[in-house]
Amino acid sequence: MKIASISNIILALILLISAPLQAAEKSDSIAQQRAINNTQFKPKQLILPAALIAVGASSLFLAPMEELDHSLNRSFQELRGKHNRIQLDEYLRFAPLAANYVLHFSGVKSGYNTRDQLLLTATSYAAMYALTQGLKHTVNKTRPDGSDSHSFPSGHVATAFLSAEQLRMNYGTWWGVAGYTFATGTAFLRLYNNRHWFGDVIGAAGIGILSARIGYWLLPLEKKILGLNKEQANTSFFAFPSYNNLTKSYGIALALQF
Repeated sequence: MKIASISNIILALILLISAPLQAAEKSDSIAQQRAINNTQFKPKQLILPAALIAVGASSLFLAPMEELDHSLNRSFQELRGKHNRIQLDEYLRFAPLAANYVLHFSGVKSGYNTRDQLLLTATSYAAMYALTQGLKHTVNKTRPDGSDSHSFPSGHVATAFLSAEQLRMNYGTWWGVAGYTFATGTAFLRLYNNRHWFGDVIGAAGIGILSARIGYWLLPLEKKILGLNKEQANTSFFAFPSYNNLTKSYGIALALQF
């Protein structure tokens, strides 16, 4: 075999071996740049969540929006008919969150290590919980089924949209589309199950998206305060989501071990 032919074969083998490595390096680079961009506050990032919250809140004091709430509620209840409540919304809201961690622990690059991922989740959920619970106990809007006065905003929908936005910010548009599909399904079921008005789920979607972004904006400051900018082999951070079936409320327990 001629030397030129051997050289060509060796070159081809090098290219075949290096191609996946170059793709992985490019993926790492994209993930790292995305992670940096996510933590940078830009005023335009407030437009979408603020608009959704404003539209949802307008149902509290604008007659046309209140009429829309009741009209859509009647339509959903006609669609439901005599069927029982579909309990899937209790689990569907956590699907984007589960996908986020499945991707992370499967080795798909997001630009964040496990500690940062947990800190992002904990901060975002804390912000969302404070906003939703604060508004529920301030607004005191009666649910369409009359079960209590904590209708606005929907905690289930806020949870789903928070996780969907995190999935998008961590892994890009296409994974975000999947996450938002689950989040929209959760919103649909909350309306179908007669647990919320339309304004409740629209406002909650905005709160969920805003809460997710708050987690990213605060991440650099939190790491600085906690001294986590340097790699610390003896530092562990844990977050444990919880749900109280008796009070129909959820929360998150945090633990930081140095």
